[in-house]
Amino acid sequence: MESKKNDILQAAIRLFSRKGYYSTSVEEIAKESGMAKASFYKYFQGKEELPLEMCIILENKIEQDIRALYSKPDLTNEDKLHGFVTLYLKNLVENKVYLMMDLPEPSMLIFQNEQLNSTFEQHEYKLYKWVRDSLIDVFGPDIEEYAWDMTFVLKSVVFEYIRFFADRMDDETIEQLTQFILFLSNSLAAASLNRTDSTPHLWSSPGWLPESNPSNPFDQGRQVNGLLHSLEDSILLSSWSSKEEKQEYQQIAALLKEEALKANPQTGLLKALFSYLEQRKELQKVCHLLKKLLNLAPPTE
Repeated sequence: MESKKNDILQAAIRLFSRKGYYSTSVEEIAKESGMAKASFYKYFQGKEELPLEMCIILENKIEQDIRALYSKPDLTNEDKLHGFVTLYLKNLVENKVYLMMDLPEPSMLIFQNEQLNSTFEQHEYKLYKWVRDSLIDVFGPDIEEYAWDMTFVLKSVVFEYIRFFADRMDDETIEQLTQFILFLSNSLAAASLNRTDSTPHLWSSPGWLPESNPSNPFDQGRQVNGLLHSLEDSILLSSWSSKEEKQEYQQIAALLKEEALKANPQTGLLKALFSYLEQRKELQKVCHLLKKLLNLAPPTE
């Protein structure tokens, strides 16, 4: 089912970029994706859901990658910013969001349905806020007043570059753009730290964006790292009678750590490793907390 949904999305963004959103029909999208019009409605209720679905996929992937990045121990500020910019750029290119950038209609006005419009704005806001949060995390709270201005300068540069060159971007060009964004970020941060009372800025808060309290994958990543250390310590300091058993649990915990810190961990493998570790009552609490952060715990937990 997911592959069919993706086929529809890829067909839609090709047509939207060529013809525009309003000039593209559901029938054309279905034909472009190799299915009958009736089949389209098995996956989406209407055309309006497609841009929103693209945004959600992008958001989920970036959130997962941020959490994996910030789960790694001993990251320097340079490592954090480089890793964040790189993962953001790669996800934009892979998701093919740039094909939506030439739409004649502003993205915020695509939906006639007010509820869909509001949902789309919330997801868009979350993506913007993660850029801002990353800048504050790296450069410190003293830049907070100018963090939204920095965010829009950086994203404008990124989107304009991708709009023209996305079809030619590879790992080398992504790294080149990353290095330029790092240079620009440091320059803007230095300027904001040397500001005076008369220094102008556009937005100290995003008043034109919806109020929201989006999840914070930066803190989640740090929590994952801390809980993994706690799990290791719990096994190391345990008073289990069997030395061999302790070593076996240490090996399982090491495998769990290795897999959990990947950008795309294998859910089945993680569940199996947790199932083994949770046989020991004293490890159940930390395992439960880790599963929640890694989105493995059932909703009712």
